[in-house]
Amino acid sequence: MARILRSRPALLWLALIAVFAVVAGSCGEDGDSGGEQAPEPTAVDQPAPEPAPDEGDEMEPAAPDEGEEMDEPEPAASEEPAADQPAPEPAPDEGDDMEPAAPEEPFQVAYLSASSANTWLLSSRLEMQAVAAANNIEITEFDAQFDPGLQTTQFQDAIASGAYDGVILVAIAGIASAPDIEAAIAAGMEVVILNQVVGEDYTTSEPQVPGVSANVMAAPFVNGKRLGELTVRACAALDPCEVVYIYGIKGLPIDDAARAGLDEVIAAYPAITIVAEGEGQYLGPEGGINATQDILQVAPDFDVLVGADQSVQGAEIVLADEGKLDQVRLVGWGGSVPAIEGIAAGRWFGGVFGAPGDEGRIAMEAMVSALAGGPDFGGVDPLADLPDNGLVTADNVDLFTPQWDG
Repeated sequence: MARILRSRPALLWLALIAVFAVVAGSCGEDGDSGGEQAPEPTAVDQPAPEPAPDEGDEMEPAAPDEGEEMDEPEPAASEEPAADQPAPEPAPDEGDDMEPAAPEEPFQVAYLSASSANTWLLSSRLEMQAVAAANNIEITEFDAQFDPGLQTTQFQDAIASGAYDGVILVAIAGIASAPDIEAAIAAGMEVVILNQVVGEDYTTSEPQVPGVSANVMAAPFVNGKRLGELTVRACAALDPCEVVYIYGIKGLPIDDAARAGLDEVIAAYPAITIVAEGEGQYLGPEGGINATQDILQVAPDFDVLVGADQSVQGAEIVLADEGKLDQVRLVGWGGSVPAIEGIAAGRWFGGVFGAPGDEGRIAMEAMVSALAGGPDFGGVDPLADLPDNGLVTADNVDLFTPQWDG
């Protein structure tokens, strides 16, 4: 019994140690039922989630995992182009044309000629064409062949077609052309009158139909007075002085007005008398040849012959053949090459200068201005600024250069 009592303290200590062991064991079982603590996760096994970026912040790239090969960062795009790469073209400003503009449609102009065979009007036509070509204008010519009725039909057809922006008219019928001119203007066409008067007053170059952009001509009555002045000079010291007058076309307003101007001047000189008349038709020397041959039948002797240059050329041929050239003083109207040469050589006494090239050029320049909305030219006398008022004689012939062949 004494032995058992001696061993009780020892048993107490053993019990305390056992209790401590149980407590310590229970503290080690918190992390794993198997008694082993689970290892902490590494960055390789399970990366921690990145915090969500704030709105508007740029997300930076995640750091590479350990052990993985880091990709080389791509170089940032350079603001300057590479040396072998051309710089981009700057963007065009708004309103800049990306492609060349298409050429503008040409203006269409109807040219109503009195006669395409007339050499005076041919010179005008050539100068008109030069101006038209430089100003995007196309010309369509209508040949009236000195027929007023035909020209009226051509004019009305041109208006009705609606194809023309303007018309240049060499009016044969004078004032009778006014209604068609008014119709053309009402249809939106620009109108320029060339070499003729359309109206009652043959003493002025001014347009007489409202709305006409220009009238380019030496007024026929004024030109007739110029012819009268030269006739008076040619008849100087001759008493009587018998004169032959060759019309272009008798009854044509321009011709009748020119004759009226001549008559007004010579009326102050009783020694001057018109003894015969003819008609040359403005179609070259042949008309003058025929007219002069007829005149010689009724007036074989005369002192002065007056007419358009084409007629005087033909008269010169006949008078030379008849041996009468030295007896007759020739006065022309037109300033053509044969006239200027004849005056310089002394075969012709003189002539009224004509400027058909200037007329045609000015007429088309007036049309260009009208089509562009520019100012009207009004009345233009191409002879107004010429030496001696356009009267050509042996004394001043060197100052004149002919503009047509005659």
